[in-house]
Amino acid sequence: MLNEIITIYAITDDLLKAMPAAGCAYGHDEDCRRGMSDAEIITTAVIAAMFFNGNHHKACTYMKDHKLIPDMLEKSRFNRRLHNVSMLINDLFHQIGMILKESSDCTY
Repeated sequence: MLNEIITIYAITDDLLKAMPAAGCAYGHDEDCRRGMSDAEIITTAVIAAMFFNGNHHKACTYMKDHKLIPDMLEKSRFNRRLHNVSMLINDLFHQIGMILKESSDCTY
């Protein structure tokens, strides 16, 4: 499970860095004062769906207890941040779909 978590985080973080941000020519714009990045929020949500039957609280506890995300947010703040990045998650899935489509088109 640890390998899957690290892979999901790395891919999510790389895709966010590659996305154009509002007002920037490159990269996802994020406030540097945040203790937990958008990539960590999204990774925790994906881990909840994959391994904890969608239970965000259990996923947050697992990530904090295993020191994968030491600055884990409390349940309420985590949920607010997750809702704030919902469109970003939609864009990420669209990007992944386009990458998979392009790679499958090249094989024929």
